[in-house]
Amino acid sequence: MIITLASSKGGVGKSTTTASLAGAYAHAGHRVHIIDLDSNHTVSRWLGDGRCSPRLTVSSADPQDLTEYLGVIAREHRPDVTLIDIAGTYERALTVAIARAHLTIIPAGPSEADIFEAARVARHIRSVFQAFGREPLYRLLLTRVQPLASHAQVHACAEIARLKLPAFETAIHHRAAYMEIGLSGRTPHFAGGKRATVDKAAVELDALVAEIAALIGADSAPVLAKGAA
Repeated sequence: MIITLASSKGGVGKSTTTASLAGAYAHAGHRVHIIDLDSNHTVSRWLGDGRCSPRLTVSSADPQDLTEYLGVIAREHRPDVTLIDIAGTYERALTVAIARAHLTIIPAGPSEADIFEAARVARHIRSVFQAFGREPLYRLLLTRVQPLASHAQVHACAEIARLKLPAFETAIHHRAAYMEIGLSGRTPHFAGGKRATVDKAAVELDALVAEIAALIGADSAPVLAKGAA
């Protein structure tokens, strides 16, 4: 199974979501590989040393060679789940990552700018799949959501509905557990200790994994993973 996390805008929580979701899958017993195409190599810095889990590996690649690199990863790592953290700009790699993905996640914060960019990415996804005569599978993921709903967040949800952007029911909240990943090298599922921020993050990530399984089909996920090679 290949999941692409795509946004044409920085600061939407794309790398944080990539790392956290990878940790959730690894904690569930899956072999997970992250392809880090972001020019800042954020996820590589956070998780590249393997402290998080032996089931979670990370590599960087030349965005122009993504098609070939996906084949290399499938042969060498045989992951159950491959996550692609795409650079925050429009380029050929974005199109390839979207076309090869079983699901594309568009992270967006509860702001007009983030939702505007999410709509642009959604249009790009639809145009890519239209060229192949296929229906795309993508979802907007609301990120950096404050625990107490503000008027801005209410308006953001209304704007998502107005634009008819398909979105996950699960949202990624603004929690210390996510902010700590870059410092500890551990995602919420592997952070250790009994802390409310960690437990709440793990619960919402598990809910997101369940939604993804329902979208793609839990029984077909291993088949998709092998077929992606």
